[in-house]
Amino acid sequence: MSERNIFAAVDIGTNTIICLLGRDSGEHKIEIVGHAIVASSGVRRGVIINVEEVAQAIKKAVDKARGELNIAVKKLYVNVAGHQLHRVERKLTKQIEVGKIISKVDVRQLFDEARQTPLNEGEKIYHVINQSYSVDGETGINNPIGITGTELLAQYRLIVGPENYEKVLKTSVERAGFEMVKCVVNPVAAAEAVLTDDEKEAGVVVVDLGGGTTSISIYHDNVFRHLGMVPFGGNVVTNDIREGCSILLRQAESLKVQYGAAMGEHVPDNRVVTIPGINGWEPKEISFKSLAYIIQARMEEIIESVYYQVEKSGYADKLGAGIVVTGGGAKLRGIRQLVLFKTGLNVRDGKPINGIIAENEKAIDTPQFATAFGLLKKAVRDEKAQNDELINKKSKPKKIRTNYSEAFMQKLSLFFNDENDAEF
Repeated sequence: MSERNIFAAVDIGTNTIICLLGRDSGEHKIEIVGHAIVASSGVRRGVIINVEEVAQAIKKAVDKARGELNIAVKKLYVNVAGHQLHRVERKLTKQIEVGKIISKVDVRQLFDEARQTPLNEGEKIYHVINQSYSVDGETGINNPIGITGTELLAQYRLIVGPENYEKVLKTSVERAGFEMVKCVVNPVAAAEAVLTDDEKEAGVVVVDLGGGTTSISIYHDNVFRHLGMVPFGGNVVTNDIREGCSILLRQAESLKVQYGAAMGEHVPDNRVVTIPGINGWEPKEISFKSLAYIIQARMEEIIESVYYQVEKSGYADKLGAGIVVTGGGAKLRGIRQLVLFKTGLNVRDGKPINGIIAENEKAIDTPQFATAFGLLKKAVRDEKAQNDELINKKSKPKKIRTNYSEAFMQKLSLFFNDENDAEF
């Protein structure tokens, strides 16, 4: 198997690290050739706090995904997460010479200017996402290239976060023995894996229920419109179980995963589980229904925080497709019913089946793989874009003579790529 055609994606989470190895099978489909989930260490609320522990976990995940494959993985696409990620609005205007047609160069110049937006010290721009264009006051234009006008206005949403997020992430990847090709913000990657184009057009929310954080991304009219973060996730549920049942943290996590449910009223009254006593203490019997009500109380708080941000975004009444729930927390029994009950919106599981070959669907048939698969799609798409650009360069006839201005404009035109506007 040629390692040149294999891409590696690593989802670094608070509780788990997931690695997917895949390749482009053609026809816009990805073949998964290796996958692994290992316990995470050194991450708190999505943020890396111990580089060495994370590096060891990354290496373990990649080695496990490789298995018996005779390939050497060198480069990784990874996610970036953290409760300090936020969005910044930016509007930019460019004057167009009378009689001229708006070109790729004009659009690219505005995009580059958006990338240079001044930020607070220690922050960086992770993604620049175009919202819409206006030409001479005519609004709602998705693609202004080819239109005549004298004033081009572009609206952007920037996803911004601490610069240190990327620095520590890169250091961790390098300490594990790999090169970080690119980092993608977690909710953007997850949405790419689980949404269809129709859902993006109709309006949809992706709720990524992680261990340390819960992220929200909203799409409408095929554009990423909103990013939101709730600074807690499944780990607070586990802690509530530990305190409510007076048991160890590892026992609480095991209870949640094996027997937990998100709605207490749907759980039988007569079912119990026995927890072994510690150092000679009597074992404890815990009711499934009591366990479910502990979980429900905290999950309702998380869902209410999510929906508050949805309402604040201004898109609450534009969500024709409803809510897609993904991440490790989406495996909790009854979570879809609880989200439906609290929001009134249609809900479905966010499994990464959008762009995967049929033979692989069962291998990663869980919302937990969404972010990693989104990263893998990004890797394949970047490679294709680079190959297409090389082909275009080779196919263009060489000019014997050209002035500096013409050469500069050609270089800008080749550099501009329509997909860069949306980062995905």
